[in-house]
Amino acid sequence: MRSSKIQMGLTSWLVIATCIAPATAWASATDKQAQDGDIIVTATKRAESANDVPMSIAAVSGADLLTAGIKSADDLGKIVPGFTFTQSAYSTPVYSLRGVGFYNYDIASTPTVTIYQDEAPLAFSAMSRGAGFDLERVEVLKGPQGLLFGSNSTGGAVNYIAARPTDTLKAGMDAGYGRFNAWELGGFVSGPLADGVGVRIAARHEGSGNWQHSSTRPADGNGKRNFTQMRALLDIASGDRLTAKFGLTAFWDKSDVQAAQLHEVTPLVAPAIDPQLPTFPLVSDSRTADWTAGLEPKRDDRLLHATARFDYELTDAVTLTSLTSYGHYKQNDRVDPDATSLQIVDTIDRGSIKSLFQEVRLSGDFGNGGRWIIGANYENNKVAETQTLTSTGGSGFRAFNLFFGAPIPDAIDISSTQKFKNLSAFTNVDFAFNDQFKAHAGVRYTDTRDQFSGCTGNSANGALALILQIPGNPACTQFNGPTAGDPTRSTLKQDNLSWRVGLDFSPNNDTLVYANVSRGFKVGAFPLIPAVFSFQYDPATQEKLTAYEAGFKLSLRRSVQLNGAVFYYDYADKQVLGSDNVPPFGTLNRLVNIPKSKVTGAELQLILRPVQGLTVNGGLTYVRSRIGDFTNIDPLGATRNFKGEAFPNTPKWQGSVAVDYGFALSASLNGFVGANATMRSKTNGGLGENQVLDINGYTLVDLRAGVSSPDERWRLSFWGRNIFDKYYWTNAYRIADVSARFAGMPASYGATLAFRY
Repeated sequence: MRSSKIQMGLTSWLVIATCIAPATAWASATDKQAQDGDIIVTATKRAESANDVPMSIAAVSGADLLTAGIKSADDLGKIVPGFTFTQSAYSTPVYSLRGVGFYNYDIASTPTVTIYQDEAPLAFSAMSRGAGFDLERVEVLKGPQGLLFGSNSTGGAVNYIAARPTDTLKAGMDAGYGRFNAWELGGFVSGPLADGVGVRIAARHEGSGNWQHSSTRPADGNGKRNFTQMRALLDIASGDRLTAKFGLTAFWDKSDVQAAQLHEVTPLVAPAIDPQLPTFPLVSDSRTADWTAGLEPKRDDRLLHATARFDYELTDAVTLTSLTSYGHYKQNDRVDPDATSLQIVDTIDRGSIKSLFQEVRLSGDFGNGGRWIIGANYENNKVAETQTLTSTGGSGFRAFNLFFGAPIPDAIDISSTQKFKNLSAFTNVDFAFNDQFKAHAGVRYTDTRDQFSGCTGNSANGALALILQIPGNPACTQFNGPTAGDPTRSTLKQDNLSWRVGLDFSPNNDTLVYANVSRGFKVGAFPLIPAVFSFQYDPATQEKLTAYEAGFKLSLRRSVQLNGAVFYYDYADKQVLGSDNVPPFGTLNRLVNIPKSKVTGAELQLILRPVQGLTVNGGLTYVRSRIGDFTNIDPLGATRNFKGEAFPNTPKWQGSVAVDYGFALSASLNGFVGANATMRSKTNGGLGENQVLDINGYTLVDLRAGVSSPDERWRLSFWGRNIFDKYYWTNAYRIADVSARFAGMPASYGATLAFRY
């Protein structure tokens, strides 16, 4: 009998899979809760209402993400004030929350805001691009999350919750087309295979044509999108006590790498700059950029990420949980961050990440509303990366020819291998004094080890070793003391104690007032940079953040939701990408620690549902970051004390508002309209607040409208994003002889048609 049910289930799946293309989730039970003003989250590793969680958390349903056109963590700032995305010069994403972020170029950069998939970490930001589709919801947890989520979450954590298999057979398809020949096609199939066994398969492909053109070769285009995602989930309920959840997520990214825009010529060695460089046009519109002819900036990246979770109820009050994940990421990118057609920083970036995570925990309830959790986890990550740099047009290398008559070094391999091992144990207790007062206390101990090997190789033509007077054909050319030729090897061993204590007060079911003090750590980091001396490979040691936060959550008959918080961060040893003057190459990057800094701020969120069908959701965040007494070299080569400056890439103000209204057009047709506006104030892309690296403030407006069936079986949407075609940029940086920018997308518009079965 059981075998025949499995066969019937498989037959139904094959029929559905043949008839429709796989796609993204739409309206689920949790989405319905969100529409009623409530959403269930697992921020504390148990299911509870977001309004009952005593911390600042932004929880957004999968349906709302689709409505706002948010497909990855890069766009979360549209609906989560205080969240900032910055694309680094080598296209590795950098995420920040409330000013806490870590800007660096290489894929081994451990983040301060870690992305999670169903509580399993995507340990490095480069792995996060495939997490944001076919979702139940996303939870953005602000402030240090080291207690329950581990290190590298001093700024916060983003937990993507995938839509799980359904109890009945369901399927859907989404298809869209827009400006720049952008198109997407996706869908899902979900349902039971047998009693207690459910499966969900989802996939999506995004494609587009060019949206950028070269400033020196107008016929050359860039910006194509070629991104494929897939996910398969299997849920098994074995008896009354044991449940198992398995997941397999993959993406393939063969998109173009965005080209940078030339903002100003800022030579490293002025007499040696290429004479063509000052003649290149500076750029002041969103679609113009430049790159070396024939380089074809392009990705060839892929990720396979598997998870397995087992929950066993030892008793009615105690549950044993095991969570295992393994990720394998590979990349082979061609990037040209110098924003010119010269070979100044042309780079082929090849790398791989192997990431293993295992957590085991016990959790249980006690008394009237009390809860405890105790557990341990282990991480083992290996990252290897090689950046092949060609800088024959850069003044740092041209100086050898100008001053010494030596040949200009050509392609140079800059490589590193890192092996990370983290072992931690944690416990947390939520104690209910009565129905109104609860106290929270927890602690985590973490032991970390990072084994590093770094090498700046000889140039392909042998010129670099010849210039540095290193005999033979050495594997590496940086000097380890008086000698050169070998990799620089180092091991960073550190441990830390994260903790959190808090108290919350609920005078009634609609009000929560809370206060927390917490401490989190980010592990140390080694750089991947062209080095002349081994000290350039010295790591930045672990940073420590102690956070003080008080807030409230107020619900009024589900028509008004008001959340607010104030916070103060005491920051020690903040990791930052600084600089060093290294003759004869000029100013080069170097990771450093800022001894003392601080962040103060406040945030407010208001959700209104004044009449049926109308929702207004607005949020505003204020962040005032300040660097303490700290002297270093700014990106333009000047030695300065940065005391009193704001953190780079940290706008003081961020805000967003979304308005959506749904209404009946007839008995068989519904209509809807909506708009989003996103605002952020001015910031700067580097230490020193040099005007050339300013990132101007901007406001972006999106619109949408459409029709649907009353039962939401089908939905046709027309949308426009950045409808006023605002020119803005998300990063400004100095690299080699130029200061450059990454522009945001210009105005785009299109339509999406969705079906649900």
